Amino acid sequence: MKRSICLFFSFFLLISLCGCGKLNDYNAHTHTFSASIVVPTCSSDGYTLYACTQCGYNIKKNYVSSLQTDGHNYKNFVCTECDDFLLNQATDTETLIYAKQIDENGNETYEVIGDTEKNAYIKIPATHNNIPVTKIANGAFSGSIDLKHIVIPDSIVSIGDMAFENCRRLISVTLPENNYVSIGRETFWDCQKLKIFSFEKITEIDNHAFIGCESLTEIVLSDKITSISPHTFTDCYNIQSITIPLNVTLISHSAFMNNYKLSDIYYAGTMKQWCDIIKEESICSQTEELTTWDAYTGDYTIHCTDGNIIKKRNS
Repeated sequence: MKRSICLFFSFFLLISLCGCGKLNDYNAHTHTFSASIVVPTCSSDGYTLYACTQCGYNIKKNYVSSLQTDGHNYKNFVCTECDDFLLNQATDTETLIYAKQIDENGNETYEVIGDTEKNAYIKIPATHNNIPVTKIANGAFSGSIDLKHIVIPDSIVSIGDMAFENCRRLISVTLPENNYVSIGRETFWDCQKLKIFSFEKITEIDNHAFIGCESLTEIVLSDKITSISPHTFTDCYNIQSITIPLNVTLISHSAFMNNYKLSDIYYAGTMKQWCDIIKEESICSQTEELTTWDAYTGDYTIHCTDGNIIKKRNS
């Protein structure tokens, strides 16, 4: 079934319900119902709707469960009902705009600077005119309100400042499988629906990169990351866990600010190594109690290789 449609058929059910209308209303009548079927889709239940032909009073009955994966209605590889994406079938986007660059080795490359269409998904090709595409430019897709999915090839090495800022319907970013990329400043600022992102493929994250990405729930940082920049994950209200690699030596101020659901930080080193990480206003006694590093969140536990450090509120 391809989409949510109503198949109307008329038949009348006489149900003795006195007082159709307000109390003492001389227009009160016995309900006469017509029925229509609402077909289930991939994300919503179906049902039969019985509506009074005279007053509009209605009852929903005979619910049918949603079809989930069997009920998608795909348009250009994206489901119009639930935004599911056919990643493996999607083709390269042909409406992208490029600018030629010369890299540090004197080689010609291209960077993507925008799109001429309002696409629901963008799949960047690895080459353009047989020349590698290596960068996404600053502000390339900023404010693209129709963009829901982005696929980035192995050739890309960096995503520029504010490249996807205010893409408020962006759901997934598929990063290279065999390469690492750097993330610029404010790159995904206010991408409120972003929930699928492979942080394991990131070498560097600049300031304010994921502010307001409130659909993220779990962060697993790459072993390449050495510092967490200021306000990187500020206002990511639904993050519950963060995995921090051993190579991190600095966690900048307000990196996790307002992450009130954050309950677990998984650290790849010992409690002493955690205490040696530079953090704002932090005093660590290397015991199972952390008293001063607030991080502007709720309470959480830091899971180290040799024990746990539990955040305590300042008394």
